[in-house]
Amino acid sequence: MPINQLKSLFSDPEIPEGRARELINSLDHFDIARLLHQLDKDKKVFIFQYLTGDVKRQELLYETDAESRQEIIDDLGPEFMAPFLEGMPKDEAADIIQESEPEVQQKILEQMVPDEAQTLKNLIRYQEQTAGGMMTPHFNRVDPGEIASEILAKMIRNPSKDTVTDFFVVSPDQKLVGFFSLRDLLNVLPHAKAIDIIREESPRVLLDEPCEKIASLMDHEHLSTVPVVDGDNVVHGIVTFDDVFRGLKQTTNEEFYTMVGATDTNPFARKTSSKIAARAPWLFTTFIGGMVSAFVLKSFQVSLTEFTVVILFIPFVLGLAGNVGIQGATIIVRGLATGDIQSDNLHTVLKSELKVGFSNGIIFGVICGLTISFLAEKFLETSPALGITVGLGIILAVTMATLIGSFTPLLFLKMNIDPAISTGPVITVLNDIIGLTIYLYTATRVFSML
Repeated sequence: MPINQLKSLFSDPEIPEGRARELINSLDHFDIARLLHQLDKDKKVFIFQYLTGDVKRQELLYETDAESRQEIIDDLGPEFMAPFLEGMPKDEAADIIQESEPEVQQKILEQMVPDEAQTLKNLIRYQEQTAGGMMTPHFNRVDPGEIASEILAKMIRNPSKDTVTDFFVVSPDQKLVGFFSLRDLLNVLPHAKAIDIIREESPRVLLDEPCEKIASLMDHEHLSTVPVVDGDNVVHGIVTFDDVFRGLKQTTNEEFYTMVGATDTNPFARKTSSKIAARAPWLFTTFIGGMVSAFVLKSFQVSLTEFTVVILFIPFVLGLAGNVGIQGATIIVRGLATGDIQSDNLHTVLKSELKVGFSNGIIFGVICGLTISFLAEKFLETSPALGITVGLGIILAVTMATLIGSFTPLLFLKMNIDPAISTGPVITVLNDIIGLTIYLYTATRVFSML
């Protein structure tokens, strides 16, 4: 394992510098990047400095976790980082700078060549997981009147690591006209003009478009790149598939960790104190919910004293309702994130979810109600009416949990709060309080009629 080799390297203080450098460079730097969070700050900086070549260092810095990245940047300082980041792809450099504190950002940008600094300033003003935050300003820009032979000759004369296989036709006023691929270019006559090569459909995205929608567009249109424009159709850059894939992966991870109330970043790459600080507020939400549930139980104390057997099935009812609520919330959140749920089909999706929830409530309510009624007198020494209580409680609690699970993410979205939060402790607490109230109220009404 690379991490064991690195740890053995640092456990030997007498190892020659040349041998240490050789061992570090013999390992895959992408593997090192994924494991860097397991090492101390000094060792991270040591490895970074001993890697041979700026390309490896740049890739390691970009691929490692945010905390390790900031530790390396803080140790080496703006004077080193400014020229180092200038050599990286602009979208990646912008992502790295964007993570730093504003004063650190300013110091790094001040050390850069003015043109480079301005380019990065234009990129870091957009949110990270949007088209503006992921785009690169370097792409194959073509004038409408250029001919195929000139375009090919220009590409050969000016090879670039940022070059991709798509060409974007831009008018003199910087507006997007269309695009064509390298395959399209090779299949036309040498004197064919760019304006005549462009495809009929030229998809594009706006600067503030989230990566989920960009991914959906690229998947639907089978695109490897997509141009980024503003409201006036002025081209600002392009987004590549690998940038979108990375953004989508990061967003998915953040949503997953948020859903379980842990944190919005990789918890394995954080210190224990950071993990505690990130999770404690969510547990406090559960604490408040538990206190409210206790007051609900207190308010039904008289009824529970007479019919103590009702208490036995509280976990059963709440467990079913809780699972149904989280299922509904997760489906809605996932649909919103992937773009499968839009304004035109939202009503249909909600109607379908409510039908499913209500149907499941009836199915399990009837099954559980009949089973408990059959066993009530013989095994629980109570009235068969207990089955009616539990059955009705399940039907009502599951139906209400479906409503909460389906509508809470939409409410959060309306309030500009991440809908993923609704699938974590929030939905659980709401379901517990409301489900408990419904079940105990149903039990009180049923047994009072006996």
